[in-house]
Amino acid sequence: MPAKTLFIVQLFERSGKRLIGGRALDFRTADEAVARAERASTTAVGVVAIQHTVDTDTGEVLEEPVVLSRFGEVPAEFREE
Repeated sequence: MPAKTLFIVQLFERSGKRLIGGRALDFRTADEAVARAERASTTAVGVVAIQHTVDTDTGEVLEEPVVLSRFGEVPAEFREE
């Protein structure tokens, strides 16, 4: 089962009272993703950088996503509890 770790930056926009996912950007390293999320936080309503590992054959998520950083308003699943 070949695995790949992905580093994703997800931008959020406001639609009325709801937050909706905007662009998602893929990066090679966690540091690149965190830096991009921080830069995007100046223009987006919310931004989150996450890391997760997937099976490259099936696309199945092998590990729960890890939030690397968050900025602004983000959905509940990305907030610190």
